[in-house]
Parts: sequence; C-alpha cells; structure tokens
Amino acid sequence: MAMMYKGQVSVFSNTKGELTVKPDVEGKFSFSNIEELYKTMQRLSKEHKMPIKAFKPEAGGNSPVLLTDRFGKPYLALLSASKAPSKMTVTKLA
Repeated sequence: MAMMYKGQVSVFSNTKGELTVKPDVEGKFSFSNIEELYKTMQRLSKEHKMPIKAFKPEAGGNSPVLLTDRFGKPYLALLSASKAPSKMTVTKLA
C-alpha cells in the first residue's frame, strides 16, 4: 500500500519527455501545497507541450496526492476525493 510522501519535491522532465516529481531537499513543493504543485505542473505541461506523469486509477479522479512507491520515491497520483488520504491519518492515543 502506498504511503504519503512527507519530504520536499521539485518538478523535472524525465528521459521520456514527461513531467514528473523527484525528491529535492530545496524543493518548494510538499504534501501541504499539493494543489499549487499540480497547477504548476499543468502550466508547465502546456508551456513545454509535455504530458504529466501521474498515476490515475481506472475509476478516475481529480484530487492530487503525493504518494511513495515501494522504494520510497515520490509520485503524483490523481485520486477521487473519497479515496484521497486526509492530512490527519495518524492520531497519537497514548
């Protein structure tokens, strides 16, 4: 199961000519401003005529979420609002 990515990321173009996110200590995007990241990627996509590399399940969705793969690398996923994890997923009980 994918987990939310907690670090900073930046937008890069990969070797296939797609826009993607990569970890960057000095990056200005994180889970807290994911909407701004997605809007920036959409603007860059139109400007450079490059597709956005994002996971979009068959059911579709339009809520951007920053998740990690099994190796800990971040990726952008577009999930439906009901399946998108909330910001408060862990609550300290004791």
